[in-house]
Amino acid sequence: MAPRSQWDALAEPLIGEKRKKSCNASIAGYLLLYLASGVSQPLLMSEIRRAGMGDVQCQVYMMPYYLGMASTGLLTVCRSEKVSWRSLPLHRCAFIALFGITAQSLNWSGNMLAGSSIFAVVYASVTIWSAVLSRLLLQRVLTPLQWSGILTVFSGLAITGFAAKSTGGMVFLGTCMICLGTFLHAMCHVLSELVSVRGERIPPQINACVQGLTACTLVGTWQCAYTATHWERIAGPVSEADSSWWFCLALLLAIAVGNFVHAASFFQLLTRIGAVSTGVVKAVQGVAVFSLSHVLYCQRDESQCFTPLKGLSLVIVVLGVLLYVLATASAQERQSVRSKDADV
Repeated sequence: MAPRSQWDALAEPLIGEKRKKSCNASIAGYLLLYLASGVSQPLLMSEIRRAGMGDVQCQVYMMPYYLGMASTGLLTVCRSEKVSWRSLPLHRCAFIALFGITAQSLNWSGNMLAGSSIFAVVYASVTIWSAVLSRLLLQRVLTPLQWSGILTVFSGLAITGFAAKSTGGMVFLGTCMICLGTFLHAMCHVLSELVSVRGERIPPQINACVQGLTACTLVGTWQCAYTATHWERIAGPVSEADSSWWFCLALLLAIAVGNFVHAASFFQLLTRIGAVSTGVVKAVQGVAVFSLSHVLYCQRDESQCFTPLKGLSLVIVVLGVLLYVLATASAQERQSVRSKDADV
C-alpha cells in the first residue's frame, strides 16, 4: 500500500478542483445577494419617500441603513479563526466611514429628489469612478480602450444631467448630489480594498462593522440633535400620506436588513474579485432599478417614468461599463501571456 503522503499527492488535484467549484459557487451566491440587495435599496428609499419619511434634512432612513452595516460584525462569531480587533488599524476604517457617510447621505437624499430611475443611471457609473480612483490610488495602469469606456460613461452622465435639468431644478439638484455621492462611494470601495488586501489586512466583516459603527455614532448624534427636535417634518408628511407607523417601521427594518446583506456580500467579494470587478454588478443593478422604477412608481411619480433621454443615457452608461470590462479582461489576458513568456 502506498504511503499516506503519496495518496494525498494523488488526491490533491481532485480536492483542488472541488475547492475551486465550491469557491466559484460561493462567489456566485455573494454576487446574487449583492445584486438583489442593491436593487432593493433605491426602491425601498422611493417607498420611504412615498410614505412621507423622505425629508432630506432629518434623514430618518440613514440610522437603520448604518445599523444594518454595523451588524456585519456579528459575522465574526460564525468564523472559526479569531482575530484580535485591538491588533488592527481600525482608525483607517473609521476614516473611510467619513467618506461613506457623506456619499450615502448625498446618494439617498438625491434619490429622494430625483427619483430611482435617475439614481439608477448615475449610480451605475460607480464602476468607472472606481477605475479612475484605482488608477490614482492603487497605481493601476489603464489601456486606451479602458479610457474609451470611461469617456463613454461620462458622456452618458452628461446626457442624464441635461435630462434632469430640463425636468426641474430639484431633480437636477438631486442628480448632482447623486453624481458627487457616487464618486465618494467609489472612493470608499477603493479605500476599502486598500485596507482589506494590502498591508495589515483588515477582515472584511470587521472593516464593514467599524465603518457602520462610526456612521451610527455620527448619524445618531444628528438624529438626537436635529431630527428629534424637528419631528413634525416626519410626522406631518406621514399623516398626509396616510401611512401607518407599523408600515413605516417595516420599511426602516427592510432598509436595515437589506444593507446588512449588501455590506456583508460586498466586503466578502472585495477580497476575492476586487473593487472594480465588484462594481460591474452596479451596471446590471442600474438596468434593473431603472426598469422597476418605471413599472412600480411611474403612475404615482412622474420623475420615475421612462423617457427617451433617460433610456439613451442608461444605454450609453451600460455600454461604456461593458466596454471597460471587456478592455480590462483583454489587458489582463495579455499581461498573463507576457508573464508566462517571461517565465519561459
